[in-house]
Amino acid sequence: MTAVACGGDDTAVPAYSTTQPAASDEAVAARGTIVTSTTDTDFDVAAFPAGTSAATFVYRSISGVTGESTDVSGALFVPSGDAPPGGRPVVAYAHGTVGIEPGCAPTETSQLSGDAGAVSLFLDRGYAVAYTDYQGLSSQTDAPPHPYLEPRTAAFDVIDSVRAARTLDPTLSTRWLAVGSSQGGHAAWAANEYNPAYGDGLDLVGAAVLAPALDVSPVVDKAQTSTLSGGQRAIYPMIVEGASAVDPGIDPADHLHGVLGEKAEALISCGPASAPAKSAAAADPQPGDTTASSTSAAQQLTSRLQQYALPGAASPAPILAVYGGADDIVLPQWTEVALGRACGFGDTVLRVRLEGQGHSVDPGSLLETWIADRFTGLPAPSNC
Repeated sequence: MTAVACGGDDTAVPAYSTTQPAASDEAVAARGTIVTSTTDTDFDVAAFPAGTSAATFVYRSISGVTGESTDVSGALFVPSGDAPPGGRPVVAYAHGTVGIEPGCAPTETSQLSGDAGAVSLFLDRGYAVAYTDYQGLSSQTDAPPHPYLEPRTAAFDVIDSVRAARTLDPTLSTRWLAVGSSQGGHAAWAANEYNPAYGDGLDLVGAAVLAPALDVSPVVDKAQTSTLSGGQRAIYPMIVEGASAVDPGIDPADHLHGVLGEKAEALISCGPASAPAKSAAAADPQPGDTTASSTSAAQQLTSRLQQYALPGAASPAPILAVYGGADDIVLPQWTEVALGRACGFGDTVLRVRLEGQGHSVDPGSLLETWIADRFTGLPAPSNC
């Protein structure tokens, strides 16, 4: 890891750099170590296959912004039965957008904020599932704010969730695969891209990303012309507030006006007020609500999101990318530009556009087959 050169005040020197920050030897050595763990969880056992063992835990990871050691919450799910020779393969599941505030961690809910079905699918196939809440979403940890869509932190949290899972259960294999949707698709892709520098000791066999939020920087231009879709308006406060948590030069008040400014606290949370606020934000667009107070403010937010955009480099493991042709949140043309960059890097990518599907895509049996083939070592298909 290379150090970031710093100096001056926070306004003159943004807190984020495309250069990976330096981490201490102690922080690197602590990755994946368990801070606390328990098998006494609040999960709805009926939501998972019979015989599933589950544990929640807090583990050590590293901030991709500062290089400092962080505490992140997560969970491990292991199906019943004996592990196969060589250890049980691991699916690292990266969840989609739930909010960006402490208390939004899916592992603090009975059904993983709706992810229980997806996790159960992998358990039924015999995989263990390592589930990360990402930095800053747990109500049980003292962590820096959640840096929404910042790729290094997301990558490190995903990779270290596998390390932590193997610390809890040494029978798990070093072979693992990243899976995620929307924000989680961004995180799973990031884990693949940063794996060569960060994933030592583990064997990543692939990344499956559904409706991945690879590059949302064009959303700022749409915000200036008040042409955001309802879904985009609902998440725009998270994009803005998440970026401001990393770059103190970004002031949310420059970007969120009207109902978005008034209800910003609820819009970035996941409490009882969150759903009504999102409905109001989506249903009551007003010209100027998302127009930045200055051209420079819009340019700064765009620049920060462009620095977050993936891919930024080649990814070593094969990728399955499934996206909807009718997605009005992460527009298909945005995804296709990003996938084109990946092909230019020489990545092995199977690109699947599902016409008529939106941001919640259903890949059918393709996802299961593709994952099984990666764990069995079959050659990965590509249509680059």
